[in-house]
Amino acid sequence: MVYHVEVGGPVHLYAREIPAGAMAVGVIRSDDGAEGALLRLRNGAYAQMNDGMLRALDRLEVLRAMAAALQGVLRPSTIA
Repeated sequence: MVYHVEVGGPVHLYAREIPAGAMAVGVIRSDDGAEGALLRLRNGAYAQMNDGMLRALDRLEVLRAMAAALQGVLRPSTIA
């Protein structure tokens, strides 16, 4: 599964309440079209939340997607 992460994205569109012990990271979209709030749980696991439902995510794939998203943000501009 390939994920695309928007770190700091509009979590409120997908999650009205964040579960106790979880931290909102941003928005996650998968290549199958599913999207929702990206949450990091107390135990270090990641989950996608949409309409109050949690779906477990592959931690390594989420970390890869976050690194790619942040790399694009932190890359120096090529515009002179």
